[in-house]
Amino acid sequence: MLLPSRTQSGSKKHLIGVVFACFLLVNVVSVSGNTDDPDWADSVDFCQKTTELQFNGTLANHSVVWQTELGPRLPGSNASSLLRTSLSENLTSFGWNVEFSSHISHEIELTNVIATWKPQNLSQNETDKLGRIVLSAHYDSRNIADRDSNESLRNTPILGANDGASGVAALIELGRIIPNMNLSNEVMLLFSDAEDQGDNYTLGAKAWADNLTGDEINRTESFILLDMIGDSDLHLTNIIPSTPILTQNMMLLGQKLGLSNQTDGCNGQRSDVMWSNQSLNVIDDHVHAYYLGIPSLDIIDLAYGENASPFEGYWHTTQDTADKVSAESLQSVGRIVELGLLTGAWTTIDTPLEVLEKSTNPNDSEELLVIDEDLDAGADSSTLLAIISSSVIALSIVSLIFLNRFVD
Repeated sequence: MLLPSRTQSGSKKHLIGVVFACFLLVNVVSVSGNTDDPDWADSVDFCQKTTELQFNGTLANHSVVWQTELGPRLPGSNASSLLRTSLSENLTSFGWNVEFSSHISHEIELTNVIATWKPQNLSQNETDKLGRIVLSAHYDSRNIADRDSNESLRNTPILGANDGASGVAALIELGRIIPNMNLSNEVMLLFSDAEDQGDNYTLGAKAWADNLTGDEINRTESFILLDMIGDSDLHLTNIIPSTPILTQNMMLLGQKLGLSNQTDGCNGQRSDVMWSNQSLNVIDDHVHAYYLGIPSLDIIDLAYGENASPFEGYWHTTQDTADKVSAESLQSVGRIVELGLLTGAWTTIDTPLEVLEKSTNPNDSEELLVIDEDLDAGADSSTLLAIISSSVIALSIVSLIFLNRFVD
């Protein structure tokens, strides 16, 4: 490192600053890149917890089929209204409090469905202080098949079996089992509307976030988004922006469930569902919570279809139909979320570790963004982070030696 000419006193102060900065960088890299089990996991018997899982992928898949049989669920449509009615009736029967929240955005009338469950037998004062986990999915389907290979179909609304119905189906199934899980925190199921209409994205999630009070923001411990999770060829990657510790926790939970090809799960199996060596940049419903400082995670498979590239394959086409969705994939993701609820993976989160860079404003986004950032062919991200950490430590040592030998 070349330093500008300074007085000895100034140089000494500058070098001390450099060493201190290096020390901080080492700690930031080591924390965000740590792939060992996080502290919260030390006391968790994951393999015992996996035997308690109830999420039923077959039931979730039945929901996907039923939703697509309604037709496209465009904001304001009869199909959308029928789906809202079904959500309300089913979740109310499971013990949830359900509300509709209507808004107008970009001349679109949208309605979010918000279901809340709280532990029973608590005083009002105790209830008001509960931490909250938000599980979310969008329930609208896209109004145009703009990626369809058949140009004559590009103005046709899609059925959205994966891009819409899959996340909703998972939330319904989680809504069925959560009241019997003996959780100690509040859970909200947010079914957002108008996530994917023409050039307008994430309108429902933005409306929800814009209307949060400071207290609601502060007590929301995490925001977990489920989007496009039913692809039969399921691959889950690191999504940017997401809170790193939540991504790390998701990968760990997947390993325990036998969804990683790097280590055996509790069932003694491995698969290639978890792709920890790939990071993708996406604007999705979770960004509105994320930019409020709420720890957030997007669980999404961007490569829809066998051997598809991100945002290719059946995405935004008339081929996004129920036969492309897998009960096994739905169950894999549903059980990741369920295991996270049982083990505290979604509630032991501090404020986001990374700086919230607002160079991309999600409110002004005209289209979803994706950047393929393979860290190396087959290399795990932890290897790169370890190299960076070692380099920074070496730089710190060299700086200290220079400081001691050449500066009074």
